[in-house]
Amino acid sequence: MKKITVWLLAAALTLTLAGCMETAADDLYALPELSEQYLKLQGAVDAFLSAGAEYAAPTSGANRQSIQREDLDGDGRPEVLAFFNVAGAEKPMKVVVFGSLEDGYAEIARIEGEGTGIDSVSYLDMDGDGVREVAVGWQMGAGLNLLSVYSVKGWQVNRLINTNYTAYTVCELTGDGKGEILALRLSSSDLTGEAEHYILTADGEIVSTTARLSAGSEAIERVRATPLLGGANAVLLENTFNGSGLVTDILTYRGERLVNITLDDSVGQSTATIRTYKPYCRDINGDGILDVPNPVALPSASDTAYYMLEWYAYYSYGGRRLMASTYHNYADSWYLVLPREWIGQICVSREDGQAGERAVVFSTLGPEGERGQDFLAVYTLTGANRRERGGSDGRFILHEEEETVYAAKILASGQDFPLPVSVQLLRENFRYLYSEWVTGET
Repeated sequence: MKKITVWLLAAALTLTLAGCMETAADDLYALPELSEQYLKLQGAVDAFLSAGAEYAAPTSGANRQSIQREDLDGDGRPEVLAFFNVAGAEKPMKVVVFGSLEDGYAEIARIEGEGTGIDSVSYLDMDGDGVREVAVGWQMGAGLNLLSVYSVKGWQVNRLINTNYTAYTVCELTGDGKGEILALRLSSSDLTGEAEHYILTADGEIVSTTARLSAGSEAIERVRATPLLGGANAVLLENTFNGSGLVTDILTYRGERLVNITLDDSVGQSTATIRTYKPYCRDINGDGILDVPNPVALPSASDTAYYMLEWYAYYSYGGRRLMASTYHNYADSWYLVLPREWIGQICVSREDGQAGERAVVFSTLGPEGERGQDFLAVYTLTGANRRERGGSDGRFILHEEEETVYAAKILASGQDFPLPVSVQLLRENFRYLYSEWVTGET
């Protein structure tokens, strides 16, 4: 009740402020009066609540409010969708659509489902007619979710798709601008999986094709849309693999069917994208395409393993191109884009001897693969006088955060030194790793 009241008050306040420029100052302290139309909407919602219904907001996805506004029929006036759980009903989960009429809001459609809750809701136009379909993920209990997609054309509810899923996403793989559904399923018993892609034709027929996911996938961690090299659209999946690793599957639409372009059919896995720890895919070079990391071990002057990450972008036919190579220091939240001339010519070590100061040292490789000449140190500085320390003793500052300063010192350079290294190059190639607000990952 509080949620809808606050929403109604905000809407009324917006309307009220539009014409209050000449209102007396004392009147500004009075609560705005809700319009009759919004009061009738509140009354319609109250009728469900007073009859024993409870709000049942979706628990995942982008749309998680108990009351949502969405223009389903494309007439420019949004409808209001309310999500309820009516205990004891044959189909307790209800999505009630209220339409805006001249004298208020009234129920114009109702979507009902079984289960214990609503996992998520999405809106998409699957056939390009300007009317949005409603995709609802019903929670059926014991980790089972059921995805139903409904047409509400003419406010007649017609179920188009009904399938189980582990995760699903709305996508646009065919390139025709229409919304599509991609349902993803993993089997916990034999660690197999598949993706099923649904499109709706102009004559109302649902067409679906499937593609295998990497065998051994244990859980779906991330589902993201991305273009590919050459312009095709794709959905990129990152799945937990062998407990602590990751495997990436890339799904696109080719030859009028869904395909997993990274899958090696001979082994049933995307072998080129398997990694034993979790660097996630990202757009490493800012071209709008998600790149897949491939860890490559660097020579080390200690027993600690250090890795360079090779970042690959993919074509729709499955080929890939190296976009960048980086050294990622996840512990200190920074990475360095490695110049091409450094590849195969460097090793890495750490020096953490002083309090409030951690250093990563880059060195050349000797003729027998041993540590050669140190040529660069990158410092993570905390504590008092960190900024002063970052600019002393030949150091220069690369980046500053609220409680951390990142600095570097060139230990060897010049015409006789075999690798390019300069203050300008380092400042251009240094990156700070910002935590993602959704997952907290970097």
